[in-house]
Amino acid sequence: MPDVEDLFKQLLDLPQRQYSDLIRRVDGQRRQVVEREEQQQPPQRGMSRDEFASWISRQHFAIDKGISRIVYLPKGAPAEEVRLVEVNELAHIPENAPIEAIDFGPDIEGIPYQVLVADVTPRQFERVGDGRLALPPGWTLEDSREMSPPDR
Repeated sequence: MPDVEDLFKQLLDLPQRQYSDLIRRVDGQRRQVVEREEQQQPPQRGMSRDEFASWISRQHFAIDKGISRIVYLPKGAPAEEVRLVEVNELAHIPENAPIEAIDFGPDIEGIPYQVLVADVTPRQFERVGDGRLALPPGWTLEDSREMSPPDR
């Protein structure tokens, strides 16, 4: 495995086009891993909201290596809504920005769940935990569940 500092310097020295091509290749490889997992373990018709939350969390961990934690917030959510807070080490979000949920619901036949994701930085998540930053309206950390990442 190359030294991280050496790798960093090499990436900085890449011309823009080569850097962009490399990022696209890495992203493509990650997406292929997710597609293989979907083929091996596709979401099942009739799976519970909790099972689907676990399945979709594994997909998000696999695609975005910046995600260090995913917290599932079932309390207060409608029966067909999956609420996830994703703590992303690579997110460029102003620390005082309001936390917003974005619809990431995949269109999967037989799966009725809407997926709402709030991306936060680790610092923002700390602030949510101590009450200095609010989650989207109606969201709560009460009875939240930490989702397990697949082996990385």
